[in-house]
Amino acid sequence: MAVTAFDIKAQVHIHITGQTIDDIMCTALEGGITGWCDCAEVVGGKYLGEYAHEQISRGGSLMLYDAESTDKWELDREKFLRGLRLWMEDGDGICALNEGEVDAALVDSEAADLIIQYALFGEPVFG
Repeated sequence: MAVTAFDIKAQVHIHITGQTIDDIMCTALEGGITGWCDCAEVVGGKYLGEYAHEQISRGGSLMLYDAESTDKWELDREKFLRGLRLWMEDGDGICALNEGEVDAALVDSEAADLIIQYALFGEPVFG
């Protein structure tokens, strides 16, 4: 007898803390996005935390500059959360969930890069 396969789409409620956002942003800025992003600057020049990676969770934004052109993109919390959602919907992020919460320890530099690319572009653009 042939084995039958079925596709389903599941919807999950995800909880993410400001600390987890900070941790993912730190991973992104310290290695995840460095292949295509040359520089990240705090928009407005005023740090809302001690470090630049703490801007997003606190409602600030970062300007990310392309490594090979004059392109730049502004990242804020709303875009970050959209990127996280799209990453989850794509199926990659499910492995980072721990009892309904995003576990930053399970988000490596490649995953952090994808989250930021989803946030800025709606899809992965850079390899």
